[in-house]
Amino acid sequence: MKIAILQTDNLPYDKAKLSLLIQNAKKNGASLIVLPEYVLNRFFKELEKTPLSFIKNQTNHQIKHLKHLAQIYNITIIAPIVRILNNKKYKVIAKIDKNARYYYQQVFIPYPHWNEEKYFDKKRDFPLIFINEGIKFGIMFGFESHIENFWRYFSEKRVDCVLIPSVGTFNSNKRWLEILKTKAFLNHIYVIRANRIGSFKEWDFYGKSFAISPEGEIINILGNKEEIGIIEVDKNRIKEARKEWRFKFLEKSIKHF
Repeated sequence: MKIAILQTDNLPYDKAKLSLLIQNAKKNGASLIVLPEYVLNRFFKELEKTPLSFIKNQTNHQIKHLKHLAQIYNITIIAPIVRILNNKKYKVIAKIDKNARYYYQQVFIPYPHWNEEKYFDKKRDFPLIFINEGIKFGIMFGFESHIENFWRYFSEKRVDCVLIPSVGTFNSNKRWLEILKTKAFLNHIYVIRANRIGSFKEWDFYGKSFAISPEGEIINILGNKEEIGIIEVDKNRIKEARKEWRFKFLEKSIKHF
């Protein structure tokens, strides 16, 4: 199957642009689309100063529009968004096709200059796993990919492809590449990272979204402009990597620690 990365800037209330991007992805054969973080809502530093009523209205508008597009183009959309429920702020990834399912982020950025841990409310959840065209997908947020528990969970569930919406900045792309190449290789899975472009004050979001094969090789990497990347995920390639390297089989053979 083919997956599209929609590498884009902020898209609040922009029906025409989002519709065109999804239409182009569908024309290129994609049946699933991944958006970066903070493109359907304002960036985090702006959200801190935004009334909850505005965020709630914006999110409701975006979800309604995404459901409409998913039905028109018969496509699955993976979209990070901020939900407001009972005046609580949740950062979620929506999986939208005929319906909407949500994964609630579990681990947040806790740093003084970017403190999502303090801002967002928390709801215990497990990473969202689903099957599309015979491929088993797992979803987590960019920051969560640093936490080994998520990779162990996906490994235990025999996930084939991990989708990672992100919002990378501060020249961190090389670190992202090295971490996710290693995770893809050791787990024999595809890893697809969708990263935002644009800027907020002096913060530049550099794009460079990428896809990595089950052998840990980069199979597609985008630039730093608005772009659509198309990645073909092959179940047979996953099976061959697992058969050749057998890391998970060998891991199970160790019983004493």
